Amino acid sequence: MTVESETDAPKQSKEDMENLIKAWTNAFTEEVLEFAQPPEVRDEEVFADVYHSLIHSPLSETILQLEASYACTVETLCRERDYKLGEMENRQQKEMNDAVMSVSHGPVKGGAPMCERDINVLATQHITEREMLISKFESELATLHQNQFTEFRQWVMCVHEEYKTSNQKPLGVFPRSESSFSISSQTEVSALQESFTVTLGAQMKQMHNLRLVAANILDLCKYPSGEEALPQRLQTSMSLYSNNLCGLVILSDSKLQINSGITKELSDLCSRSTEFHFPILQTQIDKVKTDMRKAMLWREDFTKKRLEMEARLAGEPVDQAASSKQDFSKLQDGDFYLTRHSNLCETHVVFHLISDEPLDNDSVNSRHPVIIGLRNLLKTACMNDITTLTIPLLLSHKMTEKMTVAWCMKRAELMFKCIKGFMMEMSGWGGTEVKTLQFLLPADINQDVFMKLTSLLSSIFRVSNPIRGS
Repeated sequence: MTVESETDAPKQSKEDMENLIKAWTNAFTEEVLEFAQPPEVRDEEVFADVYHSLIHSPLSETILQLEASYACTVETLCRERDYKLGEMENRQQKEMNDAVMSVSHGPVKGGAPMCERDINVLATQHITEREMLISKFESELATLHQNQFTEFRQWVMCVHEEYKTSNQKPLGVFPRSESSFSISSQTEVSALQESFTVTLGAQMKQMHNLRLVAANILDLCKYPSGEEALPQRLQTSMSLYSNNLCGLVILSDSKLQINSGITKELSDLCSRSTEFHFPILQTQIDKVKTDMRKAMLWREDFTKKRLEMEARLAGEPVDQAASSKQDFSKLQDGDFYLTRHSNLCETHVVFHLISDEPLDNDSVNSRHPVIIGLRNLLKTACMNDITTLTIPLLLSHKMTEKMTVAWCMKRAELMFKCIKGFMMEMSGWGGTEVKTLQFLLPADINQDVFMKLTSLLSSIFRVSNPIRGS
């Protein structure tokens, strides 16, 4: 052994010891709670605690009035946009009609002759003009939203500091579990509604409130105008950071876009007021897209392993065609993602249940992916303090020609029985049980069908004390 190797040996031993100490230190800080690093408090968490304390103080009315005034400003800009878009569309329609008439029957008196090429040029001009107007208002809305967001958060933090240091009654700590209301204060959006109280469970019986309502699903998320909205704003805000959240289920497609279908309607509704607490809808959906890629990779890997295990147990070769049939690049029927909201009436969480195929046929049964998705959705609600949930009973937001009386009764019976079974499973899931479940029907459903569905609900859940809706 050389002199150099003899001197390097202690150095190597010392480095190994230091690496071992680092490894043990990391293991203890990551795995043992006693040695873990204190969690970093984010600005969002600080603001949530501050807002939660203020909304339970005498300053709550001032906060709600400020939110309402901000919403009114945004709504005014949205109405101006809608008016100018409508005005422009009417003018463009008249210009296009005159151009088509000029090609077909010759130019009108005093007008220049036109050909098909001129019509194409005119159509391009109309599209460009519309896009520029929409872009202009989108920019103004984004600027207004950002300014209100910054002003509101700064105002809340400043008022909280002044309120704490003044001689006013101390804010104290408000338990989040107490920030709820047992009865909805929402303005009635439909005359067709029935409410029931039921008790479910074999040994540990639990009481639930059931409600059957016929309404447009997004009408439930709209605040009334003027001071009539203050009770709804108060309820939504007081329970925003509580253990009693409200959820809404909508049927979406797997495209994860906000430019079509009910997701576009939801996006338009959200944009009509500023979101002060969570990222905007587009940002949340972009985050879902990122997370979806990881989930799809996991699903693909899990499917391959399952097929290999089944083939090994059966003593057969792996069926490669079976795994290739499934599309792992998008969400499947029955999958769902959720978005968080603070500017929707009595709705904190929206569950986007995926269904690319129309569900107005007879192929839906208790093992259908969407029904299984509803079970998973209910479980997620229970595990995340969502105690009020609204579900489209017929798995459709609109009535179609296929939805006969017999079809509605059959679909409702399937849904009632499945949901009842899922609710009876809740006690074994842990978390907070869904206390209020609202079954939503399309707004244009026939009144006689609604009454039959009411009777069906009471017979399946065996209701003894119905509460008539006004």
